[in-house]
Amino acid sequence: MSTTKKDYENKCFSPNWLEVDLEDVARRQVIREERLESKRRKDLKTLLKELDEIKQNIERVAEKQHRLANLMGFYSGEFAQ
Repeated sequence: MSTTKKDYENKCFSPNWLEVDLEDVARRQVIREERLESKRRKDLKTLLKELDEIKQNIERVAEKQHRLANLMGFYSGEFAQ
């Protein structure tokens, strides 16, 4: 018999002992799984809307990149020297 089992049987618990409510753990797991499931299952309209937003963000970034490249060319060209 191990020391921890003896301690347990003698009701001697360490100061960092935690009592776990298994029902609460199971309930939290179910809630977590429901959240994940709701995130996974989106209708086509929502997915298309999100895809369009991503596309617009990519286009904005490409425009900014183009402007920055032009500015870099302007400042590193003969005009800046």
